[in-house]
Amino acid sequence: MISIIIPAYNCEQYIEQCLDSILAQSYHDLQVICVEDCSTDGTLELIEQYVAKDARVKLIRHTHNQGMSASRNDGIAISEGEWLMLLDSDDWIDRDTCQQALEAARRHQADTVAWCYTREFMNKSLPKVFVTEEQVWEEKDIHQLNLRMIGPLGAELGRPDLMDAWVTAWGKLYSRKLVVEGAPLQYVDTKMIGTAEDALFNIEYFARAKKVVWLPQPFNHYRKDMLSSSNRHRKDLPDKCDLLYEMMGQCVEKLQLGDDARKALQNRIALSVLGLGIIAMRGKGRWMEKYKSLYQLLRRDRQRQALAQLELHHFPVHWRLFYFSAKHRLTPLFMAMQLAIGRIINKDQ
Repeated sequence: MISIIIPAYNCEQYIEQCLDSILAQSYHDLQVICVEDCSTDGTLELIEQYVAKDARVKLIRHTHNQGMSASRNDGIAISEGEWLMLLDSDDWIDRDTCQQALEAARRHQADTVAWCYTREFMNKSLPKVFVTEEQVWEEKDIHQLNLRMIGPLGAELGRPDLMDAWVTAWGKLYSRKLVVEGAPLQYVDTKMIGTAEDALFNIEYFARAKKVVWLPQPFNHYRKDMLSSSNRHRKDLPDKCDLLYEMMGQCVEKLQLGDDARKALQNRIALSVLGLGIIAMRGKGRWMEKYKSLYQLLRRDRQRQALAQLELHHFPVHWRLFYFSAKHRLTPLFMAMQLAIGRIINKDQ
């Protein structure tokens, strides 16, 4: 059985498409756990309708809003399946996702299966296929995959847009045994670390995995909403990210992942000035306030040190110019590049 955990908060516009895609799966032995996080819209009522008509759907109701990480943790805690999947309430999956993931696990006797995804914009769908054929990592090779969860190395730096494509919580079939046995793995609250709680979880999970299969099919459909809270300007985000990087560093040392992992983490910190900069540019303040935010970002100790060791020769020309401006703290050029990238992202929608 596969237990699918869905955190649900104010998602009445999307939750039916999400649940319909799960209940229509060609594989039927499912436990669907919806964790309702005190929505203020009609989300709860819609989920209750699904609970009433399909015994596979279970409902957990929070008494106060706790956030996505707590919802995922609570869902995992009551899960009963041999396998775990996580899905965001505004996303959906293809009809054969569960069946093909299980077949891959059995074919390779793997404890973990992952796959690519499609970004769903308002007017278009763009597949994000970063594995072009089925790949298998044996136990002796999984260290290299885990490094990719931490950050890019060498030629991988040439695609900064793929840094977080590998680490999503969704798009994976996890072994429940690896998650819950021993010291159970937990998602850290983004109120503490700002973002990338899925990367932190996966660093520890993949250190436990013995064989991983990655499929090229973009089974998951990830809704890109530029108005979501994760894309809004938050002045405290750089401070929270510092705590995230500190916790990642602690994982690297605890798991004895070595110098390559330390370098991968430094690369993650350096590349993350892109996302932090874009979010800063979405603030409602005047241009001078945005400029000041970018100026301060490039002079933070952690970002400055990471950028100093960043190897620019791996990047295509446009990315090289962007990270050159960050590395040398050329704030006017960095701001101009942020504007250009922001226009490209908006055009995608």
